[in-house]
Amino acid sequence: MRRRGACGRAVAVIVALLTVACATVPITGRSQVLLFSDAQVVRLANQHHAKFMADARQKGVIVTPADAESARALDLVHRVGGRIIDAAGLADRHRWEITLVRDRSANASVLPNGKIVVHTGLLPVAKSDAGLAAVLGHEVGHVVARHSAERLSQTMLAQVGVQVANAAVAVYDPRYQAVTAAALGLGAQFGVLLPYSREHESEADHLGILFMAKAGYDPAEAIALWERMETVGGARQPEWVSSHPSPATRRAQLRAWLPQAQRYYQDRSLPLPTR
Repeated sequence: MRRRGACGRAVAVIVALLTVACATVPITGRSQVLLFSDAQVVRLANQHHAKFMADARQKGVIVTPADAESARALDLVHRVGGRIIDAAGLADRHRWEITLVRDRSANASVLPNGKIVVHTGLLPVAKSDAGLAAVLGHEVGHVVARHSAERLSQTMLAQVGVQVANAAVAVYDPRYQAVTAAALGLGAQFGVLLPYSREHESEADHLGILFMAKAGYDPAEAIALWERMETVGGARQPEWVSSHPSPATRRAQLRAWLPQAQRYYQDRSLPLPTR
C-alpha cells in the first residue's frame, strides 16, 4: 500500500509539472515541455564550454590568424555566423563567441549560451558562405527552439516514468521488476527520446533554412549542403534507431520548406512567422 501511495504521488507530480511547464517553439508553434529554465541551461553550457576550451588550448587546436589561410577561415566563420545570429534575432540575447578549431570532422555546434564552435573539416564540405550558413542556421535553430532544455526535460520525465512504472510492477510481482525495468528503458529510448531527437533535428533544419534565407544566403544551398554531408558521413543506422532523420527524409523536408524560405531570401525585410 505504501508503494502504491508513492506511485500515486509521483504520477501527480508528473501531471503537475506537465501542466505548468508547457511552452511554444517560436516560428514553428510546436508545443514543448520545459522543466529547466534558460538560466539553468546556460549555466550547464558555460561549464561544458569552459572545459572544452581548456582542452582545446592544451591541445593547441584553436585557430588563430597566424597566416593568410587561417585569417580567411576565421573571417568566413565570423562573417557568416554574425549574419545568422542577426537573422535569428539573437544578437542581444547572449555574449556570442565563435571559435574555429582544427578537427577533420565536418561538424559545428552552438551552445545555448551563445558559444559557437566550428571544425575546420566542415569548411571544405560547406564550400561556400551559403553552405556554412546552412549548418550554422541549423545549429542556431536549436538555440531558438530551446532544444537543450527540452531534451533535459524529456530525459528527466522518461526516467521518472520508468521508475514509477517499475515501482508499480514491483507491487504486484517483484520477480519481473528487473525485466520490466529493462523493457521500459528501451521503450523510453526508442519510443520517446529518439523520436523527439529526430523531431528536434528536423525543426532545426526548418528554422535554419529560414534564418539563412533571411541572412541573405540562397536557401536552396541547404539541400546541396546536406547532400554533401551525406557523402562524408559514412555508414548510417536505420532512421528508427537514429537520433537524426535519414538523409532522404531530410532532403524531402527541406524541399517542402524551400518555397517559404525563398520568400525571405527575396525580401529580407519580411518578419519571420510567429507560428
